[in-house]
Amino acid sequence: MRTVAVYPGRFHVFHRGHESVYDHLVKQYGPENVYIATSAKQNTVDSPFTFADKVAMMTKMGVPASRIIQVTNPYKIDELINTLGLDPKSDKLIYALGAKDAERFNYTPTSPLQLLKKNVKMKPVGKHAYIKIVPTATFNVLGKPVQSASAIRNLYLDGNDNDRNQIISDLYGRVDPELKTMFDERLGVNQPQEGIIYGQEKRF
Repeated sequence: MRTVAVYPGRFHVFHRGHESVYDHLVKQYGPENVYIATSAKQNTVDSPFTFADKVAMMTKMGVPASRIIQVTNPYKIDELINTLGLDPKSDKLIYALGAKDAERFNYTPTSPLQLLKKNVKMKPVGKHAYIKIVPTATFNVLGKPVQSASAIRNLYLDGNDNDRNQIISDLYGRVDPELKTMFDERLGVNQPQEGIIYGQEKRF
């Protein structure tokens, strides 16, 4: 019998706030029981990075590659049971979500997803999975407080090359040429200006 915590998200960009949630979960549930789940869905506006790109960002922050799983939909509980080899009759599953994301779900008594409350007696994943609300962290990028991946993408696109190097350093501890090239290519900073603006004027 084990309790597994899964941190799901798009992670376009994986940033210090995400890292803080992962570290919190590791302290609570142990590194062998915590996974980050994300899909390979990609578009040029608000989901520019590939799954491999996200793995590169996460591992630069110290997340083991073995703890990162690719899913089609992290809330398909059967998919996670199969991917993680969970026993539906004994293992327990927790999703870590921010408060706004947690509000998207309907927690009726028969819902497969339940809100994790203090002192609740958890049922096995074959009956329910549980949502644990985690705080949203604020951290500095270019000396500015940010909380979201979209804010980082905007700063990166609006900055000059020195700013972009600093953003990479602020996020990952140093100017990493591999990540810098990835960000430049995925965010289109080397395209003609009209190519950057068209279709990306709203970068959420």
